[in-house]
This record gives sequence, structure tokens and C-alpha cells, in this order.
Amino acid sequence: MRQKRVVLLVPTTTYRLDDFLQAATRLDIEVILASNRCRVLAAAWPNHFGLSLPFSAQREAVAKAVAMLRDKTIDAVVAADDYTTILAAQLSAKLHLHGNRPESVAKTRNKLSLRRVLAGGGLLSPKFFVIHIDSPPEPYLSRVDFPVVLKPLLLSGSRGVIRANTPDEFVAAFHRIATLLRHREFFQMRSAAAKCILVESYIPGSEVALEGLLTNGKLRVLALFDKPDPLVGPFFEETIYVTPSRLLPETQREIHAAVSQACKILGLQHGPIHAEARLNEQGVFILEVAARTIGGLCSRTLKFGAGISLEELVLRHAVGENVDDMLRLTGAAGVMMLPIPRSGRLHAVHGIEAARAVPYIQDLQITIPLANLVIALPEGASYLGFMFARAETPAQVEKALREAHRKLHFDIQPALLVQEQ
Repeated sequence: MRQKRVVLLVPTTTYRLDDFLQAATRLDIEVILASNRCRVLAAAWPNHFGLSLPFSAQREAVAKAVAMLRDKTIDAVVAADDYTTILAAQLSAKLHLHGNRPESVAKTRNKLSLRRVLAGGGLLSPKFFVIHIDSPPEPYLSRVDFPVVLKPLLLSGSRGVIRANTPDEFVAAFHRIATLLRHREFFQMRSAAAKCILVESYIPGSEVALEGLLTNGKLRVLALFDKPDPLVGPFFEETIYVTPSRLLPETQREIHAAVSQACKILGLQHGPIHAEARLNEQGVFILEVAARTIGGLCSRTLKFGAGISLEELVLRHAVGENVDDMLRLTGAAGVMMLPIPRSGRLHAVHGIEAARAVPYIQDLQITIPLANLVIALPEGASYLGFMFARAETPAQVEKALREAHRKLHFDIQPALLVQEQ
């Protein structure tokens, strides 16, 4: 039997590459690495054929990839991160592979497009409008019914998301997000949406995350995560995810139905899905639907069947295997994305061994090297690291993560920042 071959699209900033490569090795799947800086990947993983693609110029990237893959049989294209989902869909379409339509994935990558599509499809939605960053915010105050949340259209991970309760907070939040979006980091985003801010009414309630898998339009839930920390603002830094959910079965079915309906409205058909939702007395509000798996190292929380990783499950599904008998999660598990308490330079991390010694803690990874600059939300785009727990019950998992986190101390020293001209 011919060895399966997958193109894995990976920005060099990804956390996910090692886990995907390990899964591919277990499955004897050949991986072609496609990155925006392939020389970096080639040095770290010399045994893998690589493509260097201009991710910010998608047409050029797709054309280059098709030309370089002309003599190779490709079974699937997989996006490792949010940033590469549209490109993965475009390349899949060009190679005539099973996947989502590029226009469907594009709707998930723009918060305004997502809001419009879901609201137009009849799902519960907050009131919303958009402001260009070069417009003065004050004239828009007459349209605001406080509290509201302001957010960039194209960023992820709660970056640039700020709650405002008053007119003064609204104006301050707008200028703070506008300053972020004017940073040189976003010059490569060749889209007018990169210069716009979405304003939407604040949705009260608890929050969950759903990890799913679409096959020919049918959504199967892989895991439903509770987020036990209240996410009320002014910033929305996510910390603890715990599964299985402790919500009532009927509530879980409502969430499944809402996410399934959102996927249908968006036209998503095949592959992994990560969705975020808020729940209150009105029902289920979909915050996000992404055509990818959960971000960061959070996927390490999930083990299916006889210890199958999420990456292995996704790769099996991508190359056409039937994974129906592999979807059962084993035990209760959770992850804490270690928050950055303040911006500065990470000088030291104390208490790591004490945290690892807490019962039920499985692993603790500090992912930012010492002496590196760390930036807190809403400007920041990363976490200090990830901590994992596994136990018999979700309550034990949550307790372990909180206890272990209390043993950690992050020595973050003030950093001298150079003002951009």
C-alpha cells in the first residue's frame, strides 16, 4: 500500500509542529512542511521535504505550492494554526482534495463576516457595528448601548479584545486597539479588515469551547470544555479549560446543535472545528467558529481511545480513515494557559517542581525562554506556558490546576521599550 502524504501548513510561530510530526510518524504518514520561513524548519527537521511559501500573498503561495507539488501525490492539506486555514482550503481546492471551500473558511477568519453570516442565519447574536481605526470614535457613541466589547476583526486568542462600560472607556479602548493595529507587525496583512474594529454588545454568561470534527457536513463532538474562570473583562485572557463538561446534558445538546447550525450556515463541511460559545437565559451565543483544532499546546489535554492524540485523529480523518470508533475520550482532563500578569522581561520562573508535584498534574511547559520580552493582554499574543492535569473528575482537575498555579511565581522585570517612529 502506498504511503499517505500530507501537506502541513505551519507558521514558524506555531506550538503545534512537534505534536503533528510525532502523530505522523506513528501513522507512517509522510509530511511535507509548508511554511513562511522554510529554512528555519529545514534546520530543525531536516528529514522532511519543505516548501517556503509567502503566506501573506495567498494566490502566489498557492501557485508556488501547486507547481512544486506537481510530481507528488497528495492525500490531504492540514492547517496547523488559524493563520493558515484559508491557505489550506485554497490549496486543497487546487489539488482537488476533500476539504472546506475557501470562501467558507474566509468567513470564519473575519469577525465581522462571521457575525453577519451567523446573525443572518438566525442564530442568537449581539448587536454590532464596525469602525475604521482612522475614524474618530466619539461620533459612534450615540450607537452604543453599554456595556460593549471592542475587538479587531482578524486577530485571535483574545488579543485586542476590550470591554467598555462607559463612554470614556469606549474611547480609550478604541485608541488602544487602533494603536495595536498600526504596529508594523500587521503591515503584511493586505486587507482592509486589518484596520477595522468591531463593536458588539457584551454577552453575559458562562463560556465553553467545543472541539469537533466535520465529515460531509455532520459535526461530531470530540470534547466540550468548561471555562470555570469568569471572563467578564475588561480583558478576556483565557486560563483554564476542563473536560468533560459539567453542564446538564440538555445544555450540552443545545451547544452541539448551535455549533452544528453555525457550521451549516458558514458552509463548512470537512475537518476539525474549534468553536467558542456563551450561555445565558436567552440561549447559546456563538462567539467563534474556526476551521482548525484548539490552539497552543491545549490539544495535549485530549486522549482518545487507547491514547490517541488529537493530531493523530485529525491526520487519520484527513487521509480518509474512518475514525468513528476512536472518538471516546478517556477520563477527565484540563489545561491551564499560564497568564502573563504584566508586561516586561521574563527573568525567572520559581516553583516549577512544586507545581509539578501537585497530585494529578501531568506536565508543565514554560514556552517563553528566559530573558524574552513578555506582553500581557490585550496587546500580547502568547502565554507563559501550559499546565496539564488528568484525574477521575473535572472537579479534581480544576482544583489541581489552581493549586499548582499558586505555587508558581514569575519574576518579570520592567523592560525598556523602544518607541516606534
